Amino acid sequence: MKKIVVFLMALVLGISLAACNEETTLIAVLIPSADHGFTGESVSHAIAGTKRLAEENGFEYKVLTSDTVVDQSNQIEQMISEGADVFVLWPHNGDELKSAAQQILDEDIPLIIYDRLISDFDETAELMGDNVTIGEDMGTYFNGYFEDELDSEVHILEFKGDNSSVSTQRSDGFYSTADDNFVTDQEFVTNWSKDTAQEQMETFLTSKTAAVVAQVEAVFTHDAEVALGVLAALEGYSGDKTINVKLVSAVSAPTELLEKFDHYETLGFDQVTFSFSPAMVVEAIQLGIDVLNGETVSGQYLVDTEMVDNSNFEAFMLGDVYTYRYSLD
Repeated sequence: MKKIVVFLMALVLGISLAACNEETTLIAVLIPSADHGFTGESVSHAIAGTKRLAEENGFEYKVLTSDTVVDQSNQIEQMISEGADVFVLWPHNGDELKSAAQQILDEDIPLIIYDRLISDFDETAELMGDNVTIGEDMGTYFNGYFEDELDSEVHILEFKGDNSSVSTQRSDGFYSTADDNFVTDQEFVTNWSKDTAQEQMETFLTSKTAAVVAQVEAVFTHDAEVALGVLAALEGYSGDKTINVKLVSAVSAPTELLEKFDHYETLGFDQVTFSFSPAMVVEAIQLGIDVLNGETVSGQYLVDTEMVDNSNFEAFMLGDVYTYRYSLD
């Protein structure tokens, strides 16, 4: 009997040790903390999407958020030491994170870059919104909207997101297709902030001469929250200068913007936005899962965009892209 008990104990111990030594497969998802609405939605989708996909495939996972490039660099080192088998990385700023990201490649760990590019870098694959096409289509839209006025100059303002590849691609795309008679009177960098954009627009309206304010007919923005700030400033202006802005553009097409299309149309401001959903981070995570499953993943993956303006925004809100974006609510 004693021998049987000893044997059983040894067998249980052996099974336990085997379980402890069994290698787990780990996907590490590193993204910026929520500092505005879009990133807040993205974090929610990243957490929910990673959990769902990892559990469906029997993988371990970690989703880490960070406030700064330094924090994100430290997280890369941490996850390498914890044995991550694949990284999905949304850099705060691609080029500033280049050295830290190189550590992943040096360890021969597959790396999926999401949203913001790292220049001259050899990652496994990258996935992002089609920012160049968004810019190009926006320039084309401006051409059509102001078709009858482009025999002379049409003055606009540009409100950029930041200095990342996202903003650069959107600007470059826009000016590659926009008519040469569009004249950008001033550029602003908003860091994707509604409040910053509103303050910048308010300052423009109050500090510039009546002639300069009156000549602006459109505002090209890089983001819906930025557009909402600009529109709030235009609506709230109570001075004696004439405002001739007819069109305000945006990117992302969130509820907060779309629900105000009719309101701002009655005030004389038309809008156009291009879809860019925070839920598309899940597509990058899926690429990481595909790598872990032995599938071939490489190159650049671009997520299609849709044009949404006063003529079709209600139909867009019934479509798949919009529905999936708000599926976590």
